[in-house]
Amino acid sequence: MGLFRPYDQKTSASQAASQPAPEPVAVGAPTTAAPKNRPTPTRQQAQAARMEALHPKLTKRQVTAQDRAAAEKKRTAQMQAEDNKPERVLLRNYVDSRLAITQFILPIMLIVFAGSMGLSKFPAMTMALTIFLYAVVLACVVTCWLFWQGFKRELAERVPSASTKGLLMMLVSRMMMIPRMRQPPPAVKRGESY
Repeated sequence: MGLFRPYDQKTSASQAASQPAPEPVAVGAPTTAAPKNRPTPTRQQAQAARMEALHPKLTKRQVTAQDRAAAEKKRTAQMQAEDNKPERVLLRNYVDSRLAITQFILPIMLIVFAGSMGLSKFPAMTMALTIFLYAVVLACVVTCWLFWQGFKRELAERVPSASTKGLLMMLVSRMMMIPRMRQPPPAVKRGESY
């Protein structure tokens, strides 16, 4: 068919006859999709549904729970980053590889307290328990001081650029804990090299 020529019906019919006829499409053919049974949502409704999926509306309790979980996750990550510093790892290994009287102070204090309550009728026994407790506390102070001096020497050898800020309290608190209750748990056993 030419653009500016008259339409020739005979040539168009002969071209259509030479081409294969398209297969008819059944109008009522079953489809795999479920029936709709609802009107098509408007664009505004569809966008609102997508935004609801991305940013669901939460109650105050749910928002508080999410905020608390996020803060806990952040705090845990910060604590792990802090605990993985080389000077802190060295301090934990230094304390965990040695036996000290300080890790027995809590059970000793409980025994002395129970004994002083049970022996309150005997002032001499109560006085002896009190003197024993003071002696144990003094031994713990001396042990902590010796550990601190030894740790500072080892820290200067292994991690010379590290700061000792906050490490003394960490050393004392770790020494006073029973090894099973220490957090993070001990990575070396008593007597092992690290």
